[in-house]
Amino acid sequence: MNGAKFTFAACMAVSAFDAAAASDLSSALLQNGGGYSLRSHPEYNAHGIRHANWIFMPSLTSGLSFDSNLYKTKDHQESSMVGLFAPALSINSEMSRHRIHFGLSGQRKQAFSNSDASTLSGRASAGAQLEILRDFALDLGTSIESRQYGLGDADGSSEAKHGVRRDAYSASARVSKVFNRLRFIGGGSVNHYNYHDVEAKDGGAIDQDARDGTRYNLLGKVNYAFSPGFSAFASAEFDVRDWKATGTENRDSHGFEFLTGLELDKRGNLHGAAGIGYLRQDYDLGSRGDISTYSFNVDVQWMPSPLLVVNFDGRQAVEESSLDGYVSKLTSTAKVSMDYELRRNFVISPIFSFKREDFAGTNRRDDTLRARLETKHLINHNLKFGAYYDFERLKSTEAASSYSRHLIGINARVEY
Repeated sequence: MNGAKFTFAACMAVSAFDAAAASDLSSALLQNGGGYSLRSHPEYNAHGIRHANWIFMPSLTSGLSFDSNLYKTKDHQESSMVGLFAPALSINSEMSRHRIHFGLSGQRKQAFSNSDASTLSGRASAGAQLEILRDFALDLGTSIESRQYGLGDADGSSEAKHGVRRDAYSASARVSKVFNRLRFIGGGSVNHYNYHDVEAKDGGAIDQDARDGTRYNLLGKVNYAFSPGFSAFASAEFDVRDWKATGTENRDSHGFEFLTGLELDKRGNLHGAAGIGYLRQDYDLGSRGDISTYSFNVDVQWMPSPLLVVNFDGRQAVEESSLDGYVSKLTSTAKVSMDYELRRNFVISPIFSFKREDFAGTNRRDDTLRARLETKHLINHNLKFGAYYDFERLKSTEAASSYSRHLIGINARVEY
């Protein structure tokens, strides 16, 4: 399992669900390493259970944290201890030319101060990488996810008694063909979202049907290799977003994004890709506020010394807004993280991130700053421990939506 990264507790379990929610294909196709990591610890990787041509890798992550502002509010903040329980099972094939993967995962967050703020989520996925010819490959993927948002999350209603539940069904396919120095990639994805009605604090029900909908994406990309591990690319992505809401609540739109940039694969020192381009999203209801601006996508790993890995991530994209009265937003994110080995099995990781959300057709802007410090202790093949401190601050032009909070947690992961 070379190149595996170790992430812990809430960071591990939550990031898996966040990644599943991403619906644009360009993020996945921009990367040329398939999750490759410059830093590997094979002596601490789980071996799994081998049967015929398959490897079964079960794991269980548990943790306990303190949240100083459970509902992410400016006033009347309520703190709570939060427990985490996250089992997972990964099944991978061992074949010479093809790779098949199945995944099952669940996540339970238990808020001890108010059980109504607890959440339960789960996900099942399957994927295949088929080498049809030596220079022609087909990738297929599908997933089903049921995610419950927390009461303080933006996707939840302030009048809801419980967190809103969203089911997501996705399928994707892509083909890649190599001609000497050229590589062509074409792909598409379909993502359908179904939001469940949620019980209100006053005993009624809050209808969520208007948020249901489907997104369709098509993407084409071409790479030109100047030398081994160094190439330029250009990509074009088109999307159609079809939502259930009609009339004055109509949120249907279509758009495109063009990117061009460089990809590096100097394994052992520098790896990743960076691109810049232009995007546009047009809404059927003109008053919604069309969005057109530059775009960027960055995912780079740099190893300046044998003990340090620095990660750079950035993205600008158009997303739908779940807040009442707002339809879409331009979201810009930037993150820098570092993994420094104090010892071979003890890693300290500072993480800094910034997110700006500009809501279309309004003057509202939300800026979120996060600073996190993680420690990771790799005990052996089967056991890992971690601890973290996380500070988050959201500053909004809607003053009532601003908040700050602190999270402190410890966690453990058992895997076979």
